[in-house]
Amino acid sequence: MNKKANSLIFMLIATVVNLLLLMIFFILGFVILNFVISAMPDNAAVVQIGVVVVFIAAIALSFFVYSKLVNFVTVKFSLEDKLDPLFVRKGSHRQRGE
Repeated sequence: MNKKANSLIFMLIATVVNLLLLMIFFILGFVILNFVISAMPDNAAVVQIGVVVVFIAAIALSFFVYSKLVNFVTVKFSLEDKLDPLFVRKGSHRQRGE
């Protein structure tokens, strides 16, 4: 396989992992929110703020864990030389096939 195909496969797998992380953090967040709401008296504002906090925290945590995981995997398996960069600067004159 060439570098483009390796990069495509890596990005597809990384995207699936990112979506799984996001779902896990959403589920954990709503489970924790359920415990917090059940311990407090009925208050609609707490529920609304809690849902917003869970959404923002799940997205932020999944992005953080995803970026750390991608960096770890890239270094661990030395993928720098096996993957083609997705974005190349305009000033960079990289030859095709390198």
